[in-house]
Amino acid sequence: MFSPASSKGDSPTPIDERLRRKYLPIYLLIIFLSFIPISILEYNYIFFLWNNKFYWIFFLLLPLNICVLLYILQLGAILFSTLNLIICKLIYYPVEGVFTRKIDDKNYRYWNLRNMIKKWPLFLIATNPLPWIKNRFTLRFFGVKIGKHTICDNAWIFSEFVDIGDNVIIGMGSTILPFGIEQDTFILRRIIIEDNVLIGAKCSLMPGTKIGKGVELSAQSFTKYNQVLKENSLYMGQPATLHK
Repeated sequence: MFSPASSKGDSPTPIDERLRRKYLPIYLLIIFLSFIPISILEYNYIFFLWNNKFYWIFFLLLPLNICVLLYILQLGAILFSTLNLIICKLIYYPVEGVFTRKIDDKNYRYWNLRNMIKKWPLFLIATNPLPWIKNRFTLRFFGVKIGKHTICDNAWIFSEFVDIGDNVIIGMGSTILPFGIEQDTFILRRIIIEDNVLIGAKCSLMPGTKIGKGVELSAQSFTKYNQVLKENSLYMGQPATLHK
């Protein structure tokens, strides 16, 4: 599977260039709405502290004010994006399957729309100095299930159709990819990772992968489409095979 030029990029929200301009107003709306909370906060900050009695407090708290504004901006972006996602899913609920990569295919079109809705908050969170904010906090708002005591901060995880269990470790640079594009075919299959799984660095999980409990996947391995990895086993290779 490969991603064509129209869907390449480092963001976990690829957009088809044919639909980018069409959905741009929604993207700009989310950006505008996300600035409303910090505008209200900043107005009150200046209104109450910008006077002769409190100048020193204004400048003393300025670094803290900037830091708080950045985090409120990120939180606002997440909340307004989530609200738009709920509306989008009420109009057309996402389903798994194999579809055509055509604009008139509702599954492909709404997949791009959901990606556009999530793009702004994920862009902001990518600049956050706390890596767990993105994978273990933000993605949960978008429907990704991540269990307790799971470490996945340095992995590339798509923002939907991913279920990760408890006590899972996903190595640096690994890719969890529940969608695939081949020529004019678009594939969307849920990836399920059960409890106590260890995934090495730079692994790739293809759409439909199901990893049973206690599986170890060696570094630089990748799974095949719809591959099932049996419980308490060691897999390695390209594609991953059972190691006895």
